[in-house]
Amino acid sequence: MVSYGRCEPEQDASALKLDVLRGWLETEWMAERTGQELIALAITYSVIDLSVLAKYVPDFALAQDFRFTGITPVECSVVMRLNDLNDTGDLTHQMGAHIYRFVSGDKTVDVMVVATYYTDEIYCHRTICLAAVPKDFLPVWHTFTKECVRLDNALEPDEKVIIVGGKENSFVPKVDWDEIVLPAKLKTELLDDVSSFFTKGVDVYRRLNLRPFRKLLLAGVPGTGKTMICSALAKWAISNHYPVIYISSAYRKQGEASGATFEKIEYALSIAASSALPTLILLEELDAYLHEEEKALVLNVLDGNESQVNDKGTLLIATTNYPEAIDERVLKRPGRLDRIFIIPEARTTVDTEQMLRQYLGVLWQDEHKKLIPALVGYPGAFIREVAVHALTQCAYDDLNELSYDLLQRSFNGLKAQLDARDDFLKQRSSNGMQFGAPVLVN
Repeated sequence: MVSYGRCEPEQDASALKLDVLRGWLETEWMAERTGQELIALAITYSVIDLSVLAKYVPDFALAQDFRFTGITPVECSVVMRLNDLNDTGDLTHQMGAHIYRFVSGDKTVDVMVVATYYTDEIYCHRTICLAAVPKDFLPVWHTFTKECVRLDNALEPDEKVIIVGGKENSFVPKVDWDEIVLPAKLKTELLDDVSSFFTKGVDVYRRLNLRPFRKLLLAGVPGTGKTMICSALAKWAISNHYPVIYISSAYRKQGEASGATFEKIEYALSIAASSALPTLILLEELDAYLHEEEKALVLNVLDGNESQVNDKGTLLIATTNYPEAIDERVLKRPGRLDRIFIIPEARTTVDTEQMLRQYLGVLWQDEHKKLIPALVGYPGAFIREVAVHALTQCAYDDLNELSYDLLQRSFNGLKAQLDARDDFLKQRSSNGMQFGAPVLVN
């Protein structure tokens, strides 16, 4: 809520309030244009973002065949001219007073836009943005602001994954698809499903008069590599020039019991909806979002009824460690999840050996094959930890080779920890204490 109060021109920008900007518009701009009926509007911040306006196509046709031709700064006694600089070094939001000029044939229309920062009662950084628009020009202004918002939200191909709801803004996926170890048939089917949606599936959805929104679920016990699969698919998508969004449940606001909120899903979908390209969304731990307070909202989004969907195509890939915790209305209702892929533990000696070879790298020796039968049935995270523990010990002891004995000791030590944990949980459970499903620490 904005509080109103007097503010003299010499005071700094943090003290300026909405009434000061409105007063300046009325006395310094609108009062001098008595021949026009001007409307003072609160406007979107996208209009004052130079990085957005840099993307604006000059020939873009607005209502009544007007074209936006540029901006001219003007002196303003109550606002300082100031710009933001984003993390890539580009100028963004511009504070101050500016004339936005529009032309149609021999007709020219000027709109005054004035914006400033201020600090509210709890010292949060806020922006006020107003415009004085001729009343008969409102349809043109509406199409202009709508295009600015679209450009502001539009995704472009980037080497980074956009993070929604996390402490960081983005990350670079490092895992290649070739590094993923899965049963051959499952690995092929999974990548084929993803790639086919982007290359052919969107057109199929359109021909069937369906919204191009596909949802896949990766399910499996902790440590089977679902996060690595998501990272590899993100890298694949980026290499094919498709934007990728990752929804993080890690960060939560003050007062929230969990960072897994519907708001994050909704925001990610709205970003994807503005993209000019098919977009991949990654949502880990879907079960965490299906709590009682927001379950109905998530279900409606999965149905596609209340979700913003990119007409170029949106592919949502969700993961879960505990599919039994997901409501049957999600798992068994057609359309909410189009396909479920079960990501298994290492079930064959071939897959297990491939995984261990990959993790040991140049220190792999043929004698290490003797450990493979003991590793079958364990999730990939455990096999990786056996390898990492052994390689770390090699580094500590300054060894150039990894012996089988050292590798086996690594396995025995980690297995003993798992067995001790399971015994502890069983003992506690038998005494009446309830625990959630055990989690293997990655």
